[in-house]
Amino acid sequence: MKSALRQVKETLGAEALILSTRSVRRGGMGRLGKPRLEVTAAVEAPPAEAQHLVRSAGASAPPPRRAPIEEDISYADIWKNRRVIDPLEEEVEGLKGHLSSLNIEELRGEIRDLKKMFETASVPGAGARTDVPRSALEGAASRKGWVATLADILSAYGLEGEVEEAMVRIAMGKLTTRQKENPQVLKAFARQAIAHLVKVSGPLAFEGRGPRTVALVGPTGVGKTTTVAKLAADHLLRQGRRVALVTIDIYRIAAAEQLKVYGEIMDLPVDVAISPEQFRQQLAKHRDKELILVDTAGRSPKDGLGLEEMAAFLGEESGVENHLVLAANTREREISSAVQSFGRLPISSLLFTKLDECETLGALLNVQQKFPYPLSYVTNGQRVPEDLLLAEPKGIANLIMGTH
Repeated sequence: MKSALRQVKETLGAEALILSTRSVRRGGMGRLGKPRLEVTAAVEAPPAEAQHLVRSAGASAPPPRRAPIEEDISYADIWKNRRVIDPLEEEVEGLKGHLSSLNIEELRGEIRDLKKMFETASVPGAGARTDVPRSALEGAASRKGWVATLADILSAYGLEGEVEEAMVRIAMGKLTTRQKENPQVLKAFARQAIAHLVKVSGPLAFEGRGPRTVALVGPTGVGKTTTVAKLAADHLLRQGRRVALVTIDIYRIAAAEQLKVYGEIMDLPVDVAISPEQFRQQLAKHRDKELILVDTAGRSPKDGLGLEEMAAFLGEESGVENHLVLAANTREREISSAVQSFGRLPISSLLFTKLDECETLGALLNVQQKFPYPLSYVTNGQRVPEDLLLAEPKGIANLIMGTH
């Protein structure tokens, strides 16, 4: 990153703005090819010989020259006019041929019935009970008939345990016998039920009563610093918020320097706090801001002493909103262990990263059925800030059902 940023500044000058970063592999060896860092940058008012686009990959040869950028194009314009690719486009195209062979009107009628049921009745959440007799649930546990079909559908998307139990309860109370016998209806039902079961915290609210302070906490290597940069860019560019960055990560080599690089790119203040007292001073220093994002050191769930030290910075009295960052490509047993251990902090919500590295995303809902925390955001790549998604019920359902 340091080498790439140096090339950007040498070519476009100190005023260059970073549009995105990503890791790519070149050559004919696929995943075995040498990884390269790709940085896309631009300038608002470039010199006559500046390039419109620089892709820095650590190569010794200078990047190819492009046409100069127009002076009236700003970073905000580029962000506003960017094209967002729907991750479900390919799935939709692939399903068209299959659906053409089905009785579409009959299937649409079944789906309309499902929507009406969910609109007129609330779906029980984790651990919730319906009026279905216990004996019926025990009979369903044998996984015969439609129950086995539903279980197979859920399993294909990584949904299991409490989620499967909740789905069976809901289906027994909401679906007719005819609907249960139709696998396509069961799949549509699963998508609707996921959207009702998932809990989200919604976008960050700003009420004008001082800055909102959000800290990202979690195990090592889950992408907290990059996610801080994504949140900062998102609120700075799309919402025009006044943002400041603070780090209390004084343990990882070059951690503060990495955050300062992002701060320089976005022209944001970055401060380092090495004690709870200094941390409070830094927060008071930025009371004129609307959003203060706090980066923290990664902690092992087994590091009780380290978690207690973090609580001195981010405890109840701090007024900080803590988002627990978890990597979706981690085994669910380790995810559950992390949630339990970091629960000694006042956790407000969960934030999942590395969705793009998973074959299934059932963990997004499985974990929620075990713990009382809503989802705030998810990330699905390394690009800043594009690969950041606000958690929404239908969006999470599409992510889970769209990964298989």
